[in-house]
Amino acid sequence: AGAAVLSPAQVRILACSAGIIPTVLGSDGTVIDQGHQVRLFAPHLVKRMWLRDKGCTFPGCTMPAKWTQAHHLTWHRHHGPTALANGALLCSHHHHTVHTRALHGWVDPATDTVHWDLTPGSYDAARRDRGVPGSGTTAA
Repeated sequence: AGAAVLSPAQVRILACSAGIIPTVLGSDGTVIDQGHQVRLFAPHLVKRMWLRDKGCTFPGCTMPAKWTQAHHLTWHRHHGPTALANGALLCSHHHHTVHTRALHGWVDPATDTVHWDLTPGSYDAARRDRGVPGSGTTAA
């Protein structure tokens, strides 16, 4: 009672809006294509980070912007958006360091600059402080 029939196009629009990741199966049930939401920063966002950050944002690093990578401050696997406010430039070495040591970075909206807490595990601590599900506490 009250059920509606949706076209495949309508279902795709709803799935996209909900952030659902589609999987296309072949006739024998094998995965042909597994879609994903945008993970990599678009070139125009990277260029804006080049202008904002000027190079690797890790304290003391002088690597120029053209030799850096865009990093999700709230990691992509933790549902961090691929957006300028959630991005920072890091050279390959410091990108690896940030993930290995789980370092917390953020953009100060007042100064539009990236800051880093170099305390090992600070990323996880910041997630707990915000009450992120799956990080040891929940929001009050």
